[in-house]
Amino acid sequence: MRLQIRDGWLLMAALAACLTTLPGIAPAQDVVAGEPHRHTGPVKNFLSEESRDMIGRLMVQDYQGRMKPLDTLARESIMKISKKSHFDGWEPIDMFFSMMIHHDYWNDQALLAVRYPGLKDFLGVSEATKHVTPASLYDGVGNYRLSRDIDVAHRTPDKEKSKTQKKLLSFDERFNLFMMTGYGLTLRIFPVPGHENNTWLSAEDIVKEAPAAGREYQEVLGTFLHALQDRSEPAIHESVGKIAAIQKELGQDVLPSGAALWAELQLNKLKPFTWASLPYLAAFPLLIAAYAWSLIRHRGGPLSLKNPLYALGLLVFLSGMILHLYGYVLRWISSGRAPLSNGYESLVFIALMIAVAGLLFEMGGKRGSIAGLSSLLASVILGVSMLPTFDPAITPLVPVLASFWLIVHVTIITASYGFLGLAAVMAMTILFLHFFKGRKRRTLQLAIYELDRLHWHVLVTGLAFLSIGTFLGGVWANESWGRYWGWDPKESWSLVTILIYAVVAHFRWIEKLRDPIHMAAGSFLAIWTVGMTYFGVNYFLSGLHSYAQGDSPGVPTWVFVMAISMVLITFGSYQVNRAKRW
Repeated sequence: MRLQIRDGWLLMAALAACLTTLPGIAPAQDVVAGEPHRHTGPVKNFLSEESRDMIGRLMVQDYQGRMKPLDTLARESIMKISKKSHFDGWEPIDMFFSMMIHHDYWNDQALLAVRYPGLKDFLGVSEATKHVTPASLYDGVGNYRLSRDIDVAHRTPDKEKSKTQKKLLSFDERFNLFMMTGYGLTLRIFPVPGHENNTWLSAEDIVKEAPAAGREYQEVLGTFLHALQDRSEPAIHESVGKIAAIQKELGQDVLPSGAALWAELQLNKLKPFTWASLPYLAAFPLLIAAYAWSLIRHRGGPLSLKNPLYALGLLVFLSGMILHLYGYVLRWISSGRAPLSNGYESLVFIALMIAVAGLLFEMGGKRGSIAGLSSLLASVILGVSMLPTFDPAITPLVPVLASFWLIVHVTIITASYGFLGLAAVMAMTILFLHFFKGRKRRTLQLAIYELDRLHWHVLVTGLAFLSIGTFLGGVWANESWGRYWGWDPKESWSLVTILIYAVVAHFRWIEKLRDPIHMAAGSFLAIWTVGMTYFGVNYFLSGLHSYAQGDSPGVPTWVFVMAISMVLITFGSYQVNRAKRW
């Protein structure tokens, strides 16, 4: 459901009328020395921890039909509106309900995120502006001043939309979400009695479906909002108890299990993927320093846990991986499925597989280099997953993904990306080490050969996973589409990736290509085929596996910069290798 707002002031007036007509709702007041007076603004974080926890555990049904705790709805709403997890120090649940109760106040607050320079110019705000007020989007007579431009942007074909138009549409969605939140349309906390599809609605919307129940729900909600205004803990707890009882009585069929609710609340509270990136990042310098110590003092020999740098680096690395794994298990329990169905979840899993691969091969080599490189790459991938491009919200599975093969095929093939990504970073390290090639540097040469040996094992493991995952994908394709192979872009690029990595892996048995630099260069550049299979097909080509259906958003400038940099690193490494001898 998408609400198009054409006269925001009228909607806010309707909201005010709605709230004030609900039983017990009136403008916010305090009593000082027996005399009431109006608030100049809402009290920040007015809920106690106990009340916040009780309210957060109430269930909500989103517009995709997913049941989730109100804590999740509040966090997602505030993040989408303001692009901040805690806007101006507000707790999400407190701010969510404050926007309903104190709508006039929030209409004048700069909370709608605006970041793109072209959109800032369009809105007529300064370059330093990061948020604008909803009230600023109306003209002198109360009309939504972006209405005409939004309509033009919607009518413009996707291929012809400018970046400013795309950002304008995203901004309009933020504005609409703010209005829907204030109007209570997103607060779908009441089950429709006897509904065959177990639909839940807001107190206002349910009146159309079940008038008698709707009036009862309005009274319950009105009492609850009044208790929030008065900040009365007993009244809040009593109202929450009544809403929870209604949900349990009429919505039992779709309520998630206690374990799923607990897992999602823990996921919201702990933010494990964000925090896991920090120990990963901290482990990198410690383990690389231990590796350098090994090269200088022990000619690159294996390290023991008696080395303080190595022991501390491994401990920090393991703490990040355990937190990462814990978060992944929480997401699996809360979503009720393998978390592999979208870009965010796959990146989180790839980062986890990079860490696992680093740990496994570190146990075989014990030099610190593999774990160090994997910790760096895992932190980078987790960082990429936090970009606005990837939505962390848990969403229902599309029908074709609701299959046992989601776990088998996608897990194996996505794991291969983690191993091949680690192989690419190891290959880059080998190329960089060649820049220091010179006579009497036997230790460096031995380090390169040892890293090359481990690099080949990582590469072959990734290739094996990719091949097996592709074959299993054919089985899934036959179940879903009635054929094993159809030369879909995703299938074709998977085959291209397998063939290229198979060629690189065979450099080990070709005499003229046996030198570590050749396999490193091949592995380093071959990672682009993985990028094309993982990202490019989804967003630039049309097919059964695609999201963009051929409507390319354009290749970002950083892609060209990275490609040129990788070619220059490879070329420079070859030049040094030819010019110098060991």
